[in-house]
Amino acid sequence: MNETTMPPRYDVAVVGAGPAGASAAINVKNRGRSVVLLAGQIPFSHISGPHLIANFAGFGETTGEELAAALGRHLSAVEVPVVTEKVTRIVRDGAGEPTDGFVLFAGDEIHRARSVVLATGVLLEGSIEGEEDLLGQGVSYCVTCDGRLFAGRRVVFISYGPPGEDEASELADAFGVEVTYLPQYQADYRLAAGVRVLEGSRPERLARVDGGVQVTLGGGRAGEPLVADAVFVSREAVAPTALLDGLETDGPHLVVDGRLQTTVPGVFAAGDCTGEPYQVAKAVGQGQVAALAAVRLLREQTEVVAGV
Repeated sequence: MNETTMPPRYDVAVVGAGPAGASAAINVKNRGRSVVLLAGQIPFSHISGPHLIANFAGFGETTGEELAAALGRHLSAVEVPVVTEKVTRIVRDGAGEPTDGFVLFAGDEIHRARSVVLATGVLLEGSIEGEEDLLGQGVSYCVTCDGRLFAGRRVVFISYGPPGEDEASELADAFGVEVTYLPQYQADYRLAAGVRVLEGSRPERLARVDGGVQVTLGGGRAGEPLVADAVFVSREAVAPTALLDGLETDGPHLVVDGRLQTTVPGVFAAGDCTGEPYQVAKAVGQGQVAALAAVRLLREQTEVVAGV
């Protein structure tokens, strides 16, 4: 794909639509820079439950649903474009120089940005053993990207929340996939007819075998492993290290400096992915810090190019 057919480049791409991501996008926009918010399938799903938030200064008591609605209104008011596709991969846009920017893959679309703010949340449950090693080699996070590759075949779908139900159903309905659904949560599942559900099954290990990918199970169904042509994994949060090479972590959290820049130049982080406390107030504040740091970096790069 040459420069004339590539999509336009934003100044900043924000990955994740919790309080940190929304704050980052709003603050970038308020500084007169172009920004896109890559929100995933259900923006604000992490905070939109009925729980009460009582320590966010100026709000008194509010619910997650009310706060999510307020964030959505603010994003709309400042005209931040929101993309409801999950980012599955981020790479350098060019030869790898710090000023080259980034390409972000989301569904069947690509987005370009000079800088990135990661607000992906924290993956408290941890990756499954073998998951990251097999990413792109039998393990996928994206039905839109890879579903058609497994039309008419067998898939194990591991989901950590209700958004996975729509994705698993799409595999079955749109591509004729034989889906075995392993929910890691309890709910009244809404799935397409023919999707097989195995409750109480905890995936402990993924490994390549001659027949595809083997899923070793623990929990109530420990014993004979499952074998499928592919494994799809759906989470509210994705490990940032699975998205972008070169990120350093401390446990489940990204290593950042005082400006919230990660170990990849041009990539910043905010919110739960940087560490505790996992609080709305902290996330909103870090979103602003990361946004202003990204804008400052872009200004510095422009000054260098101009010879200022």
